[in-house]
Amino acid sequence: MNPNTVGFTAVLADDEELILKRLENAVDWSELNIRIVSLAQNGKEALDAILSYRPDLAVIDIRMPELNGLEVIKRTKKAGIQTDFILLSGYDDFSYAQTAIRYGAKAYLLKPVNSNELYDEIYRICMERSRQKGPKINRLYQNKLNVSFFNRLIDSKILEPEIIRQTLADAELPISDSPCYVCVLQFQEESDSFLSQAGAALDQYFSHEKHVFWNYNSHQIVGIFNISSTLPFKNAMGCLEVFQNLGGSLPLIGVGDAVSSLLECPYSYNRALTAMTYQLYDDTSRIFTYESICTVPPNLKLTDIDYLPLIQYIVKKDLEGIRSYCDHFMEQLLYVPAPPPNYVFSFCYALFHQVEKEFSDFSHNEITEIATAQDLYQFRKLSQIRRWLIDSFCQLSEFIDAVYGYATPKYSAAQKSTADEDDEIVREAKEFIHTSINKRIKIEDIARHVHLSPSYFAVYFKNKTNINLRDYLLAEKMEYARRMLMNPAVSIRDVAYDLGYGDYRSFSRAFKNVHGITPSDFQSKYH
Repeated sequence: MNPNTVGFTAVLADDEELILKRLENAVDWSELNIRIVSLAQNGKEALDAILSYRPDLAVIDIRMPELNGLEVIKRTKKAGIQTDFILLSGYDDFSYAQTAIRYGAKAYLLKPVNSNELYDEIYRICMERSRQKGPKINRLYQNKLNVSFFNRLIDSKILEPEIIRQTLADAELPISDSPCYVCVLQFQEESDSFLSQAGAALDQYFSHEKHVFWNYNSHQIVGIFNISSTLPFKNAMGCLEVFQNLGGSLPLIGVGDAVSSLLECPYSYNRALTAMTYQLYDDTSRIFTYESICTVPPNLKLTDIDYLPLIQYIVKKDLEGIRSYCDHFMEQLLYVPAPPPNYVFSFCYALFHQVEKEFSDFSHNEITEIATAQDLYQFRKLSQIRRWLIDSFCQLSEFIDAVYGYATPKYSAAQKSTADEDDEIVREAKEFIHTSINKRIKIEDIARHVHLSPSYFAVYFKNKTNINLRDYLLAEKMEYARRMLMNPAVSIRDVAYDLGYGDYRSFSRAFKNVHGITPSDFQSKYH
């Protein structure tokens, strides 16, 4: 551990292994700078660990084999070890609680243990012990606990107002449990040192305001301001001024609604996050307040989307039709100038997913993904989403045409193509197909062999040979089948399986379409 910060040790004890494991995972011990030194499964093991490690804290079950929890506390105190105990029990018996407190237990919790309650009790013990380490250590540890406290507050993990009031009093924080609002400063990603420097600069700039700032993660600094005569937007402008003076990248700032107490800060925080998503319509601004959030309900339902015209444009390789459809689709979504961004994202996701599903069924899952619907969420501008939809559907159309297009003449294995003889990629692909045709190969296998993506390779092959890849593969497969079935001893089903056909009927149909005769009739000629 860092020598400049205080660290604590803990022993956990319960005779039920599952509960012991849950205790170990119930709290982020590292966040509190606590190291678990022993997991004990009976009272004797717990006492031996305490006598050996002399931990700051022990969380133990009151009823355990060999020694119960109360006896462990009694013998620990007799040995002069100042461990703080939290006792657990499945029995709501006041006499146990009385005895536990008399023996010096700091808390008595009923099973199943509520992780928030457990955290709060451990937090209090750590606070008390940190004060005993001296003012400098106490201040460093207190800062760490403050971050933990406010993270839990924002994440809705603190449910009792009393916990908030006690923490504010113990930590002497420059904020009160009164009307307030949350301000979120979001970055692409910054170093911890920069965020710490920024946090100190923000505290200095707003020293006249009742507030707190802390580093929520590597992407966010979160602030809470008590309501004052200064407008929230003006304070947000002040945040930008701080970062302009620091010379770093300017954050995106979201300002949430005013709420009546700190306990309601999660609502204000989430509203600030939602406000920032409205950057989708204005990428020149850096500040977005809750007033940006659209309150007009949409008039379009997912069932209103008619995606069949788009399917037809993709199949026909009508790229202009695709562009026109996507433009009209985006216009439909803008029932107000700035609808909720999550509404726009969800409709675009639904459209893409429906098209993806349609062609997955059409192609028997042979088409590899040009893009994934999840890619949508990387965009921060409406124009980027529109461009992505058009590009994705156009690429899919090119791929469909390259693999399945029926506008070009069917390819026959007997045809001799000289146009692509000098193209190394096509030649290498054809050699791989020819030598691996009986290994159930897919487009992905061929593309990987020539070090290209499946979608790029299919289009490349079509452009170089003017042959649809599916037709070429089919012809090669049926030529392999023809050669194999000239031997009457060869099983038709084995040949079908080798070529990737799951049933005889589909193989027989494909063979007849190419050779004009069923496999069984063809093979009978050689008996």
